[in-house]
Amino acid sequence: MLTLAEAQTKIFSGLKRAAETETLPLNMVSGRFLAQDVSAIVANPAFDNSAMDGYALHTADLNPDAAVLPLQGEASCGMSPDELGPGTTMRIFTGAPVPRGADAVEIQENVTVENTKVVFQEAVSVNQNIRRQGEDFVEGQLLYKKGKQLLPMDLGLLASAGIAELKVFRKPRVLVIATGNELIKPGHVLKPGQIYESNKLVTLLQLQALGMDAVDGGTVRDDPQALHERMAASKEYDFVVTSGGVSVGDHDLVKQVFSSLGSIDLWRVKIKPGKPVAFGLIGDKTHFFALPGNPVSSLVTFKLFVEPALYGWHHAKHLQLELNAIASNNFQRRAGRMEFLRARLFTDNGVLKAEALPGQGSHMLGTIRYTNGLIRVGEECDGFNSGDSVSVIPLHLGIGG
Repeated sequence: MLTLAEAQTKIFSGLKRAAETETLPLNMVSGRFLAQDVSAIVANPAFDNSAMDGYALHTADLNPDAAVLPLQGEASCGMSPDELGPGTTMRIFTGAPVPRGADAVEIQENVTVENTKVVFQEAVSVNQNIRRQGEDFVEGQLLYKKGKQLLPMDLGLLASAGIAELKVFRKPRVLVIATGNELIKPGHVLKPGQIYESNKLVTLLQLQALGMDAVDGGTVRDDPQALHERMAASKEYDFVVTSGGVSVGDHDLVKQVFSSLGSIDLWRVKIKPGKPVAFGLIGDKTHFFALPGNPVSSLVTFKLFVEPALYGWHHAKHLQLELNAIASNNFQRRAGRMEFLRARLFTDNGVLKAEALPGQGSHMLGTIRYTNGLIRVGEECDGFNSGDSVSVIPLHLGIGG
């Protein structure tokens, strides 16, 4: 069996990374991956501007005996103010250009205006309340590297840097297939031995949440010819993800059918849940993942293998957030495989805590309604006690009740 790290390394080394790109306006690239390095067209701030509402002045014009300056016009946003005359002050608003000749801004709360005179009530230092041109980033400065996934906040930064459009990798097409004679679609009456299909639905939604072009490939029965035909017709896709049929039983057909269509790179991984996992290539570009049929195994292996591979395909590094938390209950087990426990993460007096949920069987979905993270238990660890430090992987935080 391969360790988790060995399996992930094999997957990354076997990726045929994206090459096709498209150029899109900023409002269409949220969630997409950059196909180019991006540098600023303009500096930020683009010019010296005021950080506060107040009065612009030249600090040398103030002294203990002359803290009163005549008012000379105003500077507001979107205008180019006149040069500040010697021995004068100018009304200025937040974000407005600092007039030439001024080297500070005093906030309006610290002055008194008497007709056309402004009385400064305390000393003012050079550069006070001035945002200098380029103090955030300068023209031509590298902002993002190729492979960066763009979030809405990134697009605000890029807009301020003068970027109107970006070259991004095209979305990968991902075909999702469920396998099994026992699977039927929810809404139909169950017959003896049948279960409702859920893995394909969850995988499709996870892919959509990651911004991928996910395609429902339906459910294929445990029939070698039907499965072979469906796989052979999948070479137009960048990824194919199946669930079920990847263990060692007589009806676990994915491996034996797939072996005639491509190459399998890995088969069993030393993790729990999710030991049986297959990865390989169909043709010269279609990446293939066969995930276990147990619902929780499918969820975990998607998170550990498919999601990082999709990032790698985009020339990006997948950064998996892992935090230290305090266990709120005991958990004991037999050491041997790295295990990922469904957990409820919460804070207690500012301390991150993790509760290992009951019912950790890979077929058991009931605890999903409380799960917002995973506790990672190392291969040699036989468990933990309440109060111990544990490593957790946040999944989402939107669970209440």
